[in-house]
Amino acid sequence: MNRLLGMVMLVLAVVCLLAAVLTVINLGFIVMRPDSISVVNTLVGQFVVIVGALVLARLLSEAGKAKLRASDHTNRGKL
Repeated sequence: MNRLLGMVMLVLAVVCLLAAVLTVINLGFIVMRPDSISVVNTLVGQFVVIVGALVLARLLSEAGKAKLRASDHTNRGKL
C-alpha cells in the first residue's frame, strides 16, 4: 500500500510541476498584452500560483520518495 501511495504522490508531483510550467507559459502570453491594472493583478496572482504549485510538487515528491524507500526496505526479505 505504501508503494502505491508513493507512486500516486510522485505522479501528483509531476502534475503540479506541469501546471507550474504551463502557468509560466501563460504568463508569457499575458505579458505581451498592453499594460493595465488587470494585467498587473494577473501577474501577481499567477506568480502566487506558480510558487504554490512548485512548493506542493516538492513536498509531494519528497513524501513519495520516502514512501517508496520505506516500502523497499520492508519488502527486501520477502522477495
